[in-house]
Amino acid sequence: MFRMIFGFLTLLLVTAPGTALAAPQILGLVATGDAVPMQCENGECTALLSAFCLQERRRPPDFETLYRPARAGAVTLAITAADGQVRRFDGADLVRFRSRYGYTAMRADFALAALDGAAPVAVALEIAPRTTMLPAARPGDPDPLTAEEIAFAAGPARVAAEAVLEGDSERARTTRIAARLINALPAHGDITVAAREGVWDGIAGTGAPLRARRMFDACSRSVDQSVGYPLRKCLEDRHERLQIENTREFWDSLGGS
Repeated sequence: MFRMIFGFLTLLLVTAPGTALAAPQILGLVATGDAVPMQCENGECTALLSAFCLQERRRPPDFETLYRPARAGAVTLAITAADGQVRRFDGADLVRFRSRYGYTAMRADFALAALDGAAPVAVALEIAPRTTMLPAARPGDPDPLTAEEIAFAAGPARVAAEAVLEGDSERARTTRIAARLINALPAHGDITVAAREGVWDGIAGTGAPLRARRMFDACSRSVDQSVGYPLRKCLEDRHERLQIENTREFWDSLGGS
């Protein structure tokens, strides 16, 4: 239901006169205490990053809208070699960022071809505090982002967002756990019922909020009662709803933006 309403509203905004090419919202990425593992297959590595909107008044991004970090060093690509050595690069130069689920998530893609034949044992992303993402500029944009908008979104608004999106509330913690669980699950197919507790223990452990545990159990039940609905997809849906609630609370704290 959330997805249907969100998609319909987005369609109205995109097709309204004068807004068809207008720049979408500036987004923030939730900072990560630990690196976000990327899953690599067929030469491409991907991860889903938790995002949120920093501009209530602008339209949400279309599906797979391109974004880039507003500053260098905000997203770091960590490459672990077979000998255990970790090399770090600025993700802005090597990683492609695209919106997913409106403003609530972003997909990050990295092509292993950039390593000139090297075969890493692990690829991960590190999201720095106060990371802000700007949509790619579009030719003929009738309402492009202004320097003032960018300065406010990446400055005061992004700082204010920390208390809600990266705070210690049960909902914020649950959202972060959902994102970590998503990236621990296969992008295609599903895990066995017997493997679920191992994934939960490896990500959330015993100190997770009750809301997170209930979310995970509810998704497990939904998967067991459905056909073709993997655990990862259910958690992506739950993450989207949580992040909408978190973002609305942030907007309310600003009094509109």
